[in-house]
Amino acid sequence: MKKKNIIIISILILLFLIIGIMVRNESGGILFDKIILNLIHKNENPILFPIMKGISFVGSAYFLIPFVLVLVVYNFYKKKPYTIKLLLISTLGSYLANFILKNIFNRTRPLDHFLVEQGGLSYPSGHSMVAMTFYMTLAYLFTKNMRDQKKRNWIYILASIMVVLMGVSRLYLGVHWPTDIIGGYSIGYVYFLISIHIVKEKDKDQPI
Repeated sequence: MKKKNIIIISILILLFLIIGIMVRNESGGILFDKIILNLIHKNENPILFPIMKGISFVGSAYFLIPFVLVLVVYNFYKKKPYTIKLLLISTLGSYLANFILKNIFNRTRPLDHFLVEQGGLSYPSGHSMVAMTFYMTLAYLFTKNMRDQKKRNWIYILASIMVVLMGVSRLYLGVHWPTDIIGGYSIGYVYFLISIHIVKEKDKDQPI
């Protein structure tokens, strides 16, 4: 693994753990959590609600798991084992990792801000974590054999926009604290980098 990635992973894990220690077994917000949620919900817009709900659905297991499985079947047909392994480990593995982490930190969701019904625990945000691993993995797979740097940059920008929108949607719907989103992004990117390192490329898969 590159030294740069090791430094990034170390910083993000430290950030994740610092927030995690502060929120463990907590039911309220910390730092800027309440300020941001109150600000968002003072400016609610009925037009935005279905949009944010739709974005949130795209980051849910009901959408992503079937979508990933379709990609796996397609890449199985195209004989791209590296792509299949990376999609499964980085995305479906991220769901399992998130479940374990949520139960370790045991943080309650911001119940007073709910605009939709949502069960489960709060830290780290599963939508944010999985969106980070999934869309960054897609960007990586699309660009790993691409020589045009401008196209590579645009693909990563589009992936980043999707990741940011996912976090914003969860805040707007009131089902996560802002620090849940930060934690999800942090550990999600760590999981993405580690997945690439774990899954060794042994073939010449073309972009999916």
